[in-house]
Amino acid sequence: MAAGDETRAFRAWWAPVVAGALSAIAGIMAIVWPDITLLALALISGINLMVLSGLAIGLALADDDHGDRTLRIVVGVLGVLAGIIVVRRPGETLLVLIVALGAWLVFAGIVEIVRAVVRAGEHRALRLLGGLIDAGIGVAVLALPKLSLATLAVLAGIGFIVQGVVLVVHGWRLRGAVADGRAAAAPAQPQRLAGA
Repeated sequence: MAAGDETRAFRAWWAPVVAGALSAIAGIMAIVWPDITLLALALISGINLMVLSGLAIGLALADDDHGDRTLRIVVGVLGVLAGIIVVRRPGETLLVLIVALGAWLVFAGIVEIVRAVVRAGEHRALRLLGGLIDAGIGVAVLALPKLSLATLAVLAGIGFIVQGVVLVVHGWRLRGAVADGRAAAAPAQPQRLAGA
């Protein structure tokens, strides 16, 4: 890791942790209170979609590996648009929420699966598992358009919790890598002579 990369990573390691924690909290809220109103679920889901997607765009732009950057940015933009649609029309219909949330979960899951398969890394299995769960929940949501609000809340909650955990692990891993890089780059302390 170059010195500039270390500085940028050190400043940004907290962003995935915060976004992941917010996503997990949104997921827990949706699961604990599945009988919430359509308006509340739409606002929770829409805001969370925008936060997660904005973070995905930021991480893609900051990543030095250009291989999957465009795909990640496209999925991020789609997520932001889905979030805006859900927040803009929160009480209109359950179908709008189902389609926007389901499509985003499928796209985000597929991107994570592809990234886990194509890119080697420490948390490849976690990324693959997260992508499979997201894509599976997204397919279930889209395949069952007559879901009840409570069922949709629970499925969305599970998806948000999985995304949150993956982001928190990513942030802590980034923080650890920066700390290891700084420790390796630190100059050795001069040793004192016995007579000094």
